Amino acid sequence: MGAVFRAEHIRLKRPVAVKLMAAHLADQPGALDRFTREAEIISTLNHPNIVQVLDYNTTEHGQPFLVMELLRGRPLDSVIEQHQRLDLRAALKIALQAASGLAAAHSAGIVHRDLKPANIFLVDAGDQLFAKLLDFGISKQSSSAPGRPKLTGEFDILGTPEYMAPEQALGRTAAVDHRGDQYALGIILYEMLVGHTPFAADDILALLQMVIRDPPTPPSHHRSDVPPLVDDAILRALSKNPADRFPSVADFADVLDLAAAEVRTSMPSPARTSDLDALGITPTIGPSSTQRPVADEGMTDEEVAAVEKRRTSWHSKDPVKATRELIDRARQELGLDSFDLALSCAESAVEIVQATNNAEVKALITQNAKLLERIFWRRLGPGTSRLQVGSDPITSLNLSPAQAFLMSRLEGNPTIEEALDLSPWPREQTLGQLVGLVRAGHATIRP
Repeated sequence: MGAVFRAEHIRLKRPVAVKLMAAHLADQPGALDRFTREAEIISTLNHPNIVQVLDYNTTEHGQPFLVMELLRGRPLDSVIEQHQRLDLRAALKIALQAASGLAAAHSAGIVHRDLKPANIFLVDAGDQLFAKLLDFGISKQSSSAPGRPKLTGEFDILGTPEYMAPEQALGRTAAVDHRGDQYALGIILYEMLVGHTPFAADDILALLQMVIRDPPTPPSHHRSDVPPLVDDAILRALSKNPADRFPSVADFADVLDLAAAEVRTSMPSPARTSDLDALGITPTIGPSSTQRPVADEGMTDEEVAAVEKRRTSWHSKDPVKATRELIDRARQELGLDSFDLALSCAESAVEIVQATNNAEVKALITQNAKLLERIFWRRLGPGTSRLQVGSDPITSLNLSPAQAFLMSRLEGNPTIEEALDLSPWPREQTLGQLVGLVRAGHATIRP
């Protein structure tokens, strides 16, 4: 399709990626439409696990280009090539994050159709794995605008053969739906665990025949530590008949999440500082064991324990009830001038809305936005202050997907107000995430 360049946003002084369509494609039927469609599609998918498009235009010579967030890290295909078999926990975490991005796309009526390791990018966001989906260039919208021409025919073959679902390999591209993406994700997880895809051949036609006809060997036949639940989930996702797969990629992810929980309890903790370390991606910040990730300096151990309990207890409660309790407690503690506890409760309330995406929780957060902003601004200071990433090394940093996503947008030391402009979330939610990063030592504030 073209080339991708590193560039800089002139006004914000922010590094970005610019994808420029190759000049020779300008006269190819459908090429310009696909490039334009990619810009339109990704701009509607405001999700942490999908690369963000910031702008779209054409050069003075008529070449279209996309402006996207600049990602630091490595594509999954290069990680697999280097390591062959990935750590079981890391593989499941990557699959779950990719599934989250796909679920958002499918909810918007969009099918990727070319999911493969090269289109899953592992971002360097602290010491945690954070995956983003790329390249929606041949994606499909389940309902096109009236009068809009189709970009694929009934029997076009688009995609990458090793990751094509059988119906896609048969050339019935127009019939490929969200279950084709689920199949591709199953292949990718298989490859991460085993080191190769279930079907391989030197000849493309022979490979497509295997995809259409041959049953896959369970991953556990190649790797003994793959649990039965993962085996069963992958094999179901790889069913030849789309109707035999999971009803949705979210259902596939639910089973993988259960398997990941079993793996976490049954396997010893890895002797490493981070997930990214194990995959050869150097974290932005190194480890240290001297800083407490939750409490501000000056708090007693008892206060730290109380904050930890308050910040995590909502996980076992109804999210709406927990959010209401946290906001009420934040208001109470602020009135008593117990600012650290008020801040902790306010952060936890924001964590719930980011984690659950619950409509009632969103409404509560919006209703109490002034209170939350008042608390968060008191911690952060003036909006003209700059956020500097990576000045204080930390340990045991457990970045949430929302925090990792926000970290990917803080390159270039933006001001707090600029960070708010760059964030897709409401101000009070973004401020809460910024406070969490600062309190954890992952970012510092400079005048």
